[in-house]
Amino acid sequence: MSTRHNNQNKNGEMGVIGRIIGIFTSPRETFQSIDKRPTWLVPFLIVVIVTMALSYFTLDVQIHDRQAIMRTKDLSQEQLDAIQSQMEGPFKYIGVLAVPIGVIIAWSVLAAVFLFCGNTIMGGDVNFKRMFSVVSWSGLIGLVGTTIIMLLALSKGTFNGVTTSLAVLLPTPELGAHKTILYRLLSKIDIFVIWELAVWIIGVSVIFKFSTKKAATMILSLWGIWVVISILLGSILNVSIGS
Repeated sequence: MSTRHNNQNKNGEMGVIGRIIGIFTSPRETFQSIDKRPTWLVPFLIVVIVTMALSYFTLDVQIHDRQAIMRTKDLSQEQLDAIQSQMEGPFKYIGVLAVPIGVIIAWSVLAAVFLFCGNTIMGGDVNFKRMFSVVSWSGLIGLVGTTIIMLLALSKGTFNGVTTSLAVLLPTPELGAHKTILYRLLSKIDIFVIWELAVWIIGVSVIFKFSTKKAATMILSLWGIWVVISILLGSILNVSIGS
């Protein structure tokens, strides 16, 4: 029995398990199935549950890093004690509990941007549900990268220097230290980001009926704009946006 047959249900449609496997092994076939029957709940639940679990188990590491950053600021001991008390209180779980809302907002914004560019600028004709489905299922790729980063940080005891990007080629700045533009740029060139970009290109080409070249032009242009904006803002605010 072929893999393709195993990934399909009795009606010839790709089932849930088939889509989960297919987004990694055969994204074009998977998006063709999504184009016919768009869904988003399963990838949403997977991403939310895994992310919440990882966020919970790395809370102490996150708090440790934030406290280290705070100690680099010009703050009094009383201020540091107050901040530490807040970080270690009940409010530390807010980030974990906010994951579902954060995922929905992030995916909705991303889908809206893709939809606007695809329909208004590139001349496509796709509804929000189909675009949101593409973004949702593609999120499983990013989840793999997030899981690896979280597990490495848990093992190392800090998120500082933990990366799957080309920033690993440069010395890691100390927590709270200024990051150079080159470091910020290399931090955007991440193996899982590139993988997800490739999957988005395939998804956009399938649902908009664009050529791969046209879809790549749209996705890579948007990514390039994001990289420039995030590097500029990061340099101004001395924070790492989206890395």
